Amino acid sequence: MAVSILCHDISDLCIGKPAVSSLPLSAPVSDAVSALRRSPSQSLLITSDKPSPEKKAVTIAGSICLVDLVCFLCSEGKRLDDCAGSLETSVSVLLQKGRVHRVEPHSSVLEALDAILDGVATELVIPLRPRGSIRKKHSTESFCLLTQEDLVRHFLASISVFSPIVSLSVASLDLIQHEFPSVQSRCSATSALSLLNHHKTPVAVITDSGHLIGELSGPIISSLDSTAVTAAASDIATFSVDEFVDWIERIGRKSARSVPEVVVCQPGSSLVAVMVQALAHRVDHVWVVDAKDDCKVVGIVTFNEVLRVFRDQLTAVEEIVEF
Repeated sequence: MAVSILCHDISDLCIGKPAVSSLPLSAPVSDAVSALRRSPSQSLLITSDKPSPEKKAVTIAGSICLVDLVCFLCSEGKRLDDCAGSLETSVSVLLQKGRVHRVEPHSSVLEALDAILDGVATELVIPLRPRGSIRKKHSTESFCLLTQEDLVRHFLASISVFSPIVSLSVASLDLIQHEFPSVQSRCSATSALSLLNHHKTPVAVITDSGHLIGELSGPIISSLDSTAVTAAASDIATFSVDEFVDWIERIGRKSARSVPEVVVCQPGSSLVAVMVQALAHRVDHVWVVDAKDDCKVVGIVTFNEVLRVFRDQLTAVEEIVEF
């Protein structure tokens, strides 16, 4: 029943997820390159160098991902002949405000969901509960990092609870965002990266007539090897969008990493179909194309909007329970 979902602790979603890697705020960008390459997740936590008032407690300064690194190195590539100079800069230059928010393990899924939908953060940091002797051996906390994808996957596991709303189309649920950043393939890669960094949402690569031919997004950038990106930063800074997309595809074929495909749906696609599509391709969005012209992009459905649907449904359940 939907009532049972209200009782879930956010720590339930951490089961089976590895602890996220971390770096101190004073670490150089070069350390972030290495850590991102080894990290089991797509992000790194950045912890404060200043001691917390509470013994053994970790103060989280933020998080960084490969998108931050690419945007920094490529913009720096225009001004620096020697990339080594930017690699020795503190990782603090990569931090984005309002990305992470600490949530205690006993917090409810609804509290965590509200933190994301209210704009407090896009990622949630949950302290992992130590077991037995582990508490004695380690003096610092370890954390699990939850994303919008984790929450969407959680709701998909209980999808029958939300019937029939999930069978409705994304158009009827008003989930399509018709305004989104876009560039043409002949534009510079740095201009597209600037849009991605500024809007925090995928950038559509389109033709003059508005046909979707590709994208630049967090999932695609994060699928790259951080070492390869660093080595090619100066080149990427000179690429057109078309050249950058081609470079990403070549790098993807040479490595064992899988570059996510561009995922599309139509306005009449059901909510559950869009969720399954996105989760299957490990992306946090699906482009919406014209039903009569399946290459012309008319909007985008993001996980943030999908989660709002579930929050609205759970609000109704809360009101019933309180009544």
